[in-house]
Amino acid sequence: MSSVTWGLATGIAAVSCIFVARLIIRRLSAARGPIRTAVALGATFAVYETALFALAVAGLEGPGSFAAAIVGRVLAINVAAFAGLYALHRIGFAVGIGRPPAIAKTRPRLPAS
Repeated sequence: MSSVTWGLATGIAAVSCIFVARLIIRRLSAARGPIRTAVALGATFAVYETALFALAVAGLEGPGSFAAAIVGRVLAINVAAFAGLYALHRIGFAVGIGRPPAIAKTRPRLPAS
């Protein structure tokens, strides 16, 4: 279809991934940073690709662009980018350029007695 329709579709899929990533980061607050981030990457990749696939099947273009080889290549690129950016983040943190992200840790509230 049109590039405007695909632009809207990818925008909606990307925004939904933000919410999924935030949910995962909060739920896995006890896990180490790389584990949290890797799980969030995997989940958001799955959500993004599933949303685009559903839109393609629903009439935008068809599922031809979602062959396993294509999706696998996109996943490999995303994992490589993640690894490189994470390495840069750690280097920046080690030399004092950055600081670790502040993630709010919520504690369960105890019932009032």
